[in-house]
Amino acid sequence: MLNEFEVIPSIIGILVLVIPAMLLGKLCSHFKISEIIGFVIAGMIFGPFAIGGIIPFYDKPLVILNDLVLSFWQISGIVILFSAGLHFTFHDLQKAGIKSAIVGIGGVITPLIVGFFISVLLGFDWTISVLIGATLSATSIAVSVTILGELKKEKTKEGNVLVNAAVLDDVLGLAILSAIISLIVSNSLPSIDTIILNVVISIGFWFLILLGSVFVLPRIIHIASTAKPSSLESRGTNQAIALGSAFGIAAIAGSLGLNPIVGAFAAGMGLAGSKFALQVREFVGRLKVMFAPLFFAIMGAHVDIGRIGEVDWIIFFIILVIAVISKIFGSGIPASIFLKDKKHGLRVGYGMIARGEIAFITAGIGLSYEIISDSIYSTLIFIILGTIIISAFLLRNSFKNKDDGIKG
Repeated sequence: MLNEFEVIPSIIGILVLVIPAMLLGKLCSHFKISEIIGFVIAGMIFGPFAIGGIIPFYDKPLVILNDLVLSFWQISGIVILFSAGLHFTFHDLQKAGIKSAIVGIGGVITPLIVGFFISVLLGFDWTISVLIGATLSATSIAVSVTILGELKKEKTKEGNVLVNAAVLDDVLGLAILSAIISLIVSNSLPSIDTIILNVVISIGFWFLILLGSVFVLPRIIHIASTAKPSSLESRGTNQAIALGSAFGIAAIAGSLGLNPIVGAFAAGMGLAGSKFALQVREFVGRLKVMFAPLFFAIMGAHVDIGRIGEVDWIIFFIILVIAVISKIFGSGIPASIFLKDKKHGLRVGYGMIARGEIAFITAGIGLSYEIISDSIYSTLIFIILGTIIISAFLLRNSFKNKDDGIKG
């Protein structure tokens, strides 16, 4: 159990990450650069492997990625995805359903297969190659939705396809992670039947959670709002219940083996078409002012700048190019066909490039089980960082002209 001597330093550490992240984010925004890049760089500079690890506080480093801080990381992701879900109704998902499914599946399978075979050609053992491919497979949906939010392009057709594809990508990525853990434990590839079953179960759980959110959550909030309208409204109970539902659905998703943030997205979608959507959206938007910088700063804080000397730069550039191109081919080309426009389809591919939390977890599992060396782990971490920066740059740059995208 955490005591005050652990909680207080953790809170101070979070402030040390958040405040510079907000300032650097604003600076990047001023120069028409995605705020995400500023948030991540702030995390790298003030994280435990840089300034935050040098300055002592309570006889410990000023910034530590302990369980409390990582819990706030998860909470931040839940708030970001709940906010994103509030912009997408169930009808939006129905319109983009098949398109998003094919784009999402292509965005997972292509990097996984290409990453595996290129890694084998580079001389890596098959277990290492599988882990590299798995690290490249899952898109960071938090990056995608945050960039679209910055640009106010969530409601374009490409934005709708991108976000829903990224959600499915995330679900599939966790199914692949489950297969990787089985591989590590048994030291053999799980059967195709097992992998397909895991994927079907994961997608099935996701849709059950989504349907429950769409048909149940608006009714719960409606009942609460009619109990004592004036009193409840004045205390913001609708917003509180809505936010509580996001954490509740996220917890259900986590207990079913899914990423909690896709549960939060489902909760947001469940309320997006309700009469409470606007007031909840405004409320959660204020929360994002702090939680978005925190989420990406902690992501940047995972990067150990001191290990830059361990990076194999040839491997780094080869795999980074694969990471970028495989998402553009796997997601961007199908999206171009569906949207009947190359430029708009490529935007979907650009938004799918960023890897994040699942990629960090996959690489970390490989290191902890000694499947990959410190050098390969460091290389993968810098590749993940590179994909975030490249995705933010390409997606933002693609909207630079006075082209609002295809309206949804």
